[in-house]
Amino acid sequence: MKHLYIIGNGFDLFMGLKTSYQDFREWLKFHYIFVYEALESVYGIQNIEWWNDFEVSLGKLDIDKYVKSFAPPEKSIGEILKEIEEKRKKEQKLPNLPPSLTPESPCADRLRGLLDILHDCMRKWIQSMRSFENLKYVNLDKECSFFLNFNYTETLEWFYHISKSQILHIHGAAYNEGKLIFGHNHFLYEDRFMYDGGKVSQVLERYHKNPYEYIYKNEAFFEKVKNVEYIHVYGMSFSPVDIGYLDWICEHTPNNTKWEVSWHTDNDKKRIENFILQHRNLKNRLDYIRLDSIENKSVEMDK
Repeated sequence: MKHLYIIGNGFDLFMGLKTSYQDFREWLKFHYIFVYEALESVYGIQNIEWWNDFEVSLGKLDIDKYVKSFAPPEKSIGEILKEIEEKRKKEQKLPNLPPSLTPESPCADRLRGLLDILHDCMRKWIQSMRSFENLKYVNLDKECSFFLNFNYTETLEWFYHISKSQILHIHGAAYNEGKLIFGHNHFLYEDRFMYDGGKVSQVLERYHKNPYEYIYKNEAFFEKVKNVEYIHVYGMSFSPVDIGYLDWICEHTPNNTKWEVSWHTDNDKKRIENFILQHRNLKNRLDYIRLDSIENKSVEMDK
C-alpha cells in the first residue's frame, strides 16, 4: 500500500453534506428540542461558540455548579427512614436481588441519561442526511490505498465505491451497529469532588476520547500503514481530541513519507503549523493544499 488517506469532517462538508456541529445544533433544535434545551441548561451554554467545538466543550462541564443546580433537595430524617424501610421490604420479597454496592446519584443519572440520548440523536441526525448541496468530488487514488475515516458517514463507500476492507471508521459509522465514538480530551479527577461530583465525573469519563485506546483496538490496521509512501490529510481540523492519532502516524511512518494536508480557513492553517512545530521533521515534506472538485459523473450513490 502506497497511500494513506486520513478523512475528516471537512471532506464531507466539501462534498456538500451538512455535517458541521452547527448543523447538528439546528437539527436538534428542530427535532428534539427537549434534548437541546436540557443540554444548554446543564452546560450553561451562553453562546454559539460552544457548538463550534462541541466535543471539547462536552468535557468542560462545571461539575460543582452542575451538582449545586441539579441536586435534589435534602430529605428529612422521616423520608430517609421511610425509603430504607421500603427498600428492606423489597429485598425481602426478592431474596436473590444482589445488593447495591454504591448509593445512587441523581445528578450522575441525569447527566448519563442526557448524554446517552444525545448519542442516539447524533446517529439519527447522520442517518437523516439524504441530499447534497452542489455535490462535489475530489480525486482519490483508490488503488494501493488505505482510508482512515473519522466521519460517521459512508461517503467513501457510496460515492467512490471504495471497498470496506480498505476503510477503517475509527469512531464508528452511523449506518452500522455499535457505538459512535465522540467526546472530549479532558482528564477528570473524581477524587477532588464530593460524592455526587465524583459520580458525575465518572459519567463524563465515559465520553473521554483516548486516541491510543482506539489505535490499540485497531492494531492490525495501524500496522499496515507503517510503510506508506504518501499521506493525504483531507478535511481534518487538527482538533485536540484527535491530534493523538496524527502524532502516532507521524511517529510510526517513515521519515521520507510525503504529506499533503488540506486547509480551508486561516485557523486551519495555524493548527497545521502548530502540528509541524511539534514534528519538525515534517517541515520539508508537507505540502498545504486546497481540496479541488473534479467532474465525475460515473460515481453514483449505491441504492
